[in-house]
Amino acid sequence: MDNIVETVRFKLKEGTDVNAFLAAAEGTLPYISGCEGFVYRSLSFDEQSQEWTDIVYWTNLANAQAASENFMNDEGAQKMVSHIDSATLVMAHQGVRMSAMGECIESA
Repeated sequence: MDNIVETVRFKLKEGTDVNAFLAAAEGTLPYISGCEGFVYRSLSFDEQSQEWTDIVYWTNLANAQAASENFMNDEGAQKMVSHIDSATLVMAHQGVRMSAMGECIESA
């Protein structure tokens, strides 16, 4: 299995409107979902640390890297990133070594 999981952890800039950030994040979906090799994406938030984690699954590393390299050319991506404190951003690509999936549910 050579699927790749991309994790991007970050905090928002002080005073950022969370709803504006979430709308901007949704604005990146057409770009991300249109990239070759896209499998799945989620965005989560840790109340305690105030840290966000954007997780994207890709079919392979080349597709993940190509999407990352061109991400900032997308207008939606520029809007999303404008809310992020760049000093806190940490990005990684890792190979999936084991996976399991239950029945998918929709979250609010």
